[in-house]
Amino acid sequence: MSKATLIDTTYCIGCRSCQSTCKQWNDLPAEQTVLLGGDKGLQNPNTLTSSTFAVVTFDEVEDANAPGGLRYVSTKRQCMHCEEPACAAACPVTALHKTESGAVAYDASKCIGCRYCMWACPFGVPTAEWDSLAPKIQKCDMCVGRQTAAVPDERNGVALTAEERAHLAAAYAIPACVKQCPAGALKYGDRDELLKEAHARIAASPAKYVDHVYGEHEVGGTNMLYLSPVPFEKLGFPTDLGTDPLPRRSAVALGAVPPAVIGVGAALGGVYALSKRRQEVKAKERKAHEHHPEFAPVKQPFWTTANKLLAAVMAWGAISFVARFALGLGGSTNLSDTYAWGLWIVFDLVWIAVAAGAFATAGLIYVLQRKDLYSIGRSAVLMGLLSYSFVTVTLLADLGLPWHFWRLGTEAPHHSAMFEVSWCVGLYVTVLAFEFMPVPFERWGMKKAMEAWKRWSPWYVVGAVTLFVYLMSRNVVIAAAAAAVFSVLAYAFRTRPGEKPVPILLAIAAVTLSTMHQSSLGSLFLLMPDKLDHAWWSPVMPVYFFLSSIAAGLGLMVLVELWIAKAFKRQVRVAQLAALGKVAFWALAVYEAFRLGDLAVRGQLGHALTGPKAGLFLAEVVLGGLLPLVLLGAAKLRERPAILGVASALATGGIVLNRMSVVVFAMNLKGAMPQDSAQAYLPSSVEWGVSLGLIAATIFLFGLAVRHMPVLPKEEPAEAANEPKAEQASA
Repeated sequence: MSKATLIDTTYCIGCRSCQSTCKQWNDLPAEQTVLLGGDKGLQNPNTLTSSTFAVVTFDEVEDANAPGGLRYVSTKRQCMHCEEPACAAACPVTALHKTESGAVAYDASKCIGCRYCMWACPFGVPTAEWDSLAPKIQKCDMCVGRQTAAVPDERNGVALTAEERAHLAAAYAIPACVKQCPAGALKYGDRDELLKEAHARIAASPAKYVDHVYGEHEVGGTNMLYLSPVPFEKLGFPTDLGTDPLPRRSAVALGAVPPAVIGVGAALGGVYALSKRRQEVKAKERKAHEHHPEFAPVKQPFWTTANKLLAAVMAWGAISFVARFALGLGGSTNLSDTYAWGLWIVFDLVWIAVAAGAFATAGLIYVLQRKDLYSIGRSAVLMGLLSYSFVTVTLLADLGLPWHFWRLGTEAPHHSAMFEVSWCVGLYVTVLAFEFMPVPFERWGMKKAMEAWKRWSPWYVVGAVTLFVYLMSRNVVIAAAAAAVFSVLAYAFRTRPGEKPVPILLAIAAVTLSTMHQSSLGSLFLLMPDKLDHAWWSPVMPVYFFLSSIAAGLGLMVLVELWIAKAFKRQVRVAQLAALGKVAFWALAVYEAFRLGDLAVRGQLGHALTGPKAGLFLAEVVLGGLLPLVLLGAAKLRERPAILGVASALATGGIVLNRMSVVVFAMNLKGAMPQDSAQAYLPSSVEWGVSLGLIAATIFLFGLAVRHMPVLPKEEPAEAANEPKAEQASA
């Protein structure tokens, strides 16, 4: 039976002995504080911090039944120790975990410093050590160490009886704040018994209490229970959290990942088999042979003015990256207990979304056999590989304790979206690397390496997918099923003698893993319905994150191809880009229909159109959705590069705005408990330097790669560059 603490605010005299005792027991340093006065009264410090685990608030509440019409209520605030804690569900390394005694404890030796727990907590409890070079999370742990402390066998040389030892253990297990309270406002014991007592107090003195035990049902129940003489919203308690445990919102989505990997992989294999057969039949009917364009390095000077500017921005980025670790996370950024995530998380969400062009084109070219888009494939994979590689660099900068990253391989969290995204993105980067390997092998004549790649890359996919499924399920049977399905695909689609190798297993893995992590990025925010505006928050966020990434990725690939044509003075492949634009149109249409339909079904469409964030929503949906749909929907407009570029920029920009809104613009962050002192946020020069430096590095290295490796197709005569429309349609 879990333990809990009953806090009766009618008994509290505001002496703050609990607050000072907490500091003493946990050896927390004093803080330089300011008595704000006004509505805060004697409250000091203002909020929870990494050095203050408990705060006594002072509220002056109008009450006609109180002397003078005012009632003064003092309330001890600290971690609520939820029965199903969102912070523990968020943690990818089980640093935060629920104990059998009911406490939510923290193990700093496991923590990677991602700070997901800070935003997942609906009460604003976890705080970070922003002034440390190794910032850990800090919070009340209900003195869990006292509950497991060893009991002496003797006292003053006299052996203790079993009864005396049990009594001593029970007395010592009581949290320090409870033992210190002189007014009896705090009582520690079994949660069920305390609930009975709380309801008994209400029944015995109905005029003294509101008929509500706060914590009995909120977010599934907490191990801190409150009684109050006034409604809890007047004391600053969040009363709109509902009764469902927050982790259950993401558990369903993340629990579906292992079977989804198997199902998506099998489905893609089936689609490929059908598409390949259909193409073979068409080829026989036309008596034509499959034609692949030849690729070659671009022979152009490298140290152009643009590349010199990019190198300068990269240097700024490198200096900023060093400064991040020299000054610490708090010293180099403007992050805080309110904005635990900032520009770097926005950057990662945006970059991962727009880098989806790599898996989208792989699916189109290999799974759906869109050979008319084959010449775009290498540049898409290279852009994806660079983008995802630098996403990991950004994450390295953002983590407070990155040297603990290895814990991701040793811990087994329950339904942590951050854990899923970390592993999925990591494995996807390796798949992108395998997809791109033939390019340098071809360039430098590495025939043995190429043969090894042909033979082993499908089996690497089998191993990677099996590992991922096991890590997500911790179920040997499900992992074996994944191994069996992908092994069958590897054998069925093996390269036979005389055939040209097709990296279909890599393409299937790319689409499968991307489907999982693009959707799981949406799952990250399922724990935040209390913070994110409901025009953006939705129980189906994983679906709309995935759908939107396809549209964003294809839109960016159109822009990249137009930039390649301009930067390297090449012909615009109008027919191919128009075909890509058509696919982008349908992807965007499906996403916008799903997004608006979801809002309508949830009854939030009116709020989205007329609420406080209506302008932001309309900019995203109209400028970034409906307008590009109009431009991309007409074939004649798609064939005009300028209009196609504008439409692609608008579509990609709309989804970029969506990700920015999810992290910043549409967030209603209240700060640390008691959540009435939110801090503002503006990225620091170091944050901008790292972000812009990595963007510059991506462009710089892409240009370097295309000059030294066969990434782009050889230029064809003008009449061949724009293939007949009939030929494109048949493809």
